[in-house]
Amino acid sequence: MQAVNAQQQSFFIAPQTTDPNISTNLNNHYVSINRNIAPKNQLFVFFPGTGGVAFNYLEINNTAANLGFHAVNLTYPNDDAVNSLCGAPNINLDCYANVRLETKDGTDRTPLVNINRANSIENRLIKLLIHLRNQFPNDNWGQFLINDSTLNWSKIIVSGHSQGGGHAGIIGRYHSVVRVVMFAAMDFNGLANSPANWIGVPTSTPNASTPNKFWAFSHQRDEQVNFTLLSTRIWTAYGMTNHGEIVNVDSSAPSFNNTHSLTSNIECDNFHGCIVADARLVRQNGVPVYKPVWEYLLSNTVAPLNINSVQFLRLGAIVNRPQTGISSKYYRINIEGNGFDANSKAVINGSETETEFVSANTLRAKLPAGKIGAVGRTTLQIRGLNGAISNVLMF
Repeated sequence: MQAVNAQQQSFFIAPQTTDPNISTNLNNHYVSINRNIAPKNQLFVFFPGTGGVAFNYLEINNTAANLGFHAVNLTYPNDDAVNSLCGAPNINLDCYANVRLETKDGTDRTPLVNINRANSIENRLIKLLIHLRNQFPNDNWGQFLINDSTLNWSKIIVSGHSQGGGHAGIIGRYHSVVRVVMFAAMDFNGLANSPANWIGVPTSTPNASTPNKFWAFSHQRDEQVNFTLLSTRIWTAYGMTNHGEIVNVDSSAPSFNNTHSLTSNIECDNFHGCIVADARLVRQNGVPVYKPVWEYLLSNTVAPLNINSVQFLRLGAIVNRPQTGISSKYYRINIEGNGFDANSKAVINGSETETEFVSANTLRAKLPAGKIGAVGRTTLQIRGLNGAISNVLMF
């Protein structure tokens, strides 16, 4: 089913239509894209809280789409709260990761849940992206897949509410993602008086996403998540508090002192839900009061193109700078910086040259025919999609 307005196009897609082997939690996924907005070429994936489905969180999905993201709310196995499964009388601090990782990839790790690969988060998202790629080839959904069995996490923002926020968090610990945005999410064992090991002991995980990629928002009077524990034990374990003090959005405005840790204390009928769940949102003139907060949490996710340094290559190996006047025929340059992607092109002395994408921080480029110029006489700039340009470096 498709819903369309003047800018945004949205779709409800049944999980089993993307893969007949998906057999549980069959409520529709929700997908949005705004084809009139320049694409960020990043995927926003939102995981509902315990017992929730994609339909419960339309507003934040629509907000992401209208910022230029491809946006997906994913329905997945979430019938039981992780903190209930792993809480008292259980004091095993690895329980939380075992439950969450089995939910993520379908590998059997614990008898507390029974989730196979077909019903896992990863398979559901992969099969949904394949379906969208095939149904809407012009929308470039395939860019979020490395292949038909592997997600391209480097282009994905993971987010979620409550249980879903915890799934976003652990995915960030196991995969290098664009950003983790968590709403009212905490794995804390009261009997052990400790966060789950995957949070409190980052080195117990691959620790794949750096602390600057973790962001969170929670109500101070949350009925289910103790805000004092959350802000002092959980957010500090993620390293978020190294990126700004906690800011109350009720008395501040974007950019909220550029912090990663946000809270609120406004009145609502359900403090746990009103920060992001549609049915609980506080609205002014029909618009969610927290929409500017969501927009802030999703801001500045596309790194600007930037060149830091250039090295010369010969036969694939880095070498000292060749003497001025030597033929450029046997040399290439290695470009270090940030914000690069497969569309990045090196421009040398004003002319685009053959460019190889190595990573988001490395490009290799062919030198124009001729001779190596004197130090500081050659200009280099990187150009990307939608008119993006880097600084100019002289070499």
